[in-house]
Amino acid sequence: MEFSEFDSRAITKNIKIMIEKCMRNTYEVLINKKDMEDFLEKETNNVVFYGYPPGMTLEDIDEMIEFFEETEEYEKCGDLVKYRNLRDLDIFLEDLRIKNGFTLY
Repeated sequence: MEFSEFDSRAITKNIKIMIEKCMRNTYEVLINKKDMEDFLEKETNNVVFYGYPPGMTLEDIDEMIEFFEETEEYEKCGDLVKYRNLRDLDIFLEDLRIKNGFTLY
């Protein structure tokens, strides 16, 4: 079975919609507008996130910033940069705790 050019474009469009949805859902969770449970309660299917929001790496956050730069949503970029800076501090303090055994944070 061959896909027509139309089928290919429809699949590409659906993929773009899913990517956008997962980025927006993850953004809502990261900046504490919604909990993951809020999505699960309201949407019984098609709940997607970009990775696992509580375990986002700095690289994941950078990719989200790039996504919102491309969609020219600069307020979201600013929110994510603030979140990234806090996440970077958390990682630093956790590494310090592991190395030294404790922190006051």
